[in-house]
Amino acid sequence: MKPFIIALYALFLFAMASGLTVAFRNAEGLVEPDYYLKQNGWFRAKTEERRIGLQVESPESIRQGENELTFVLTEQGKPLTNAAVKLFIGQVQNSAQDVTHAMRETAPGTYKATVDVPARGKWLVRIDLSSNNLNTSKSWFYDVN
Repeated sequence: MKPFIIALYALFLFAMASGLTVAFRNAEGLVEPDYYLKQNGWFRAKTEERRIGLQVESPESIRQGENELTFVLTEQGKPLTNAAVKLFIGQVQNSAQDVTHAMRETAPGTYKATVDVPARGKWLVRIDLSSNNLNTSKSWFYDVN
């Protein structure tokens, strides 16, 4: 019985050491630097979003190839105008195709950008917007077939 417990303990230590080695070698994105400061800003932004009644209407879907993405931004039912809006689009499986575009306001509260989606898969679409006292982001995931 004693050799079994010693072998089990050795196996446990080996598994822990292997797990820690893999975690440290592949730690990309596992630890967020300045997490506390960023989260405080996130909570302030979400509080401000609720206060102004921010609503974002996003595209239903995206497809492989060229897409004109349109987002409609409103605050308390009125168009959110003169905002600085950036669009980020990236494939979840491969960051080599990540791109950021400045969006243009084509009508009050309507922001557009043309982006190329070169491959199938799961894509993250995020808008970063700045307007008056608000700096926030909204994200969506799309499946491109």
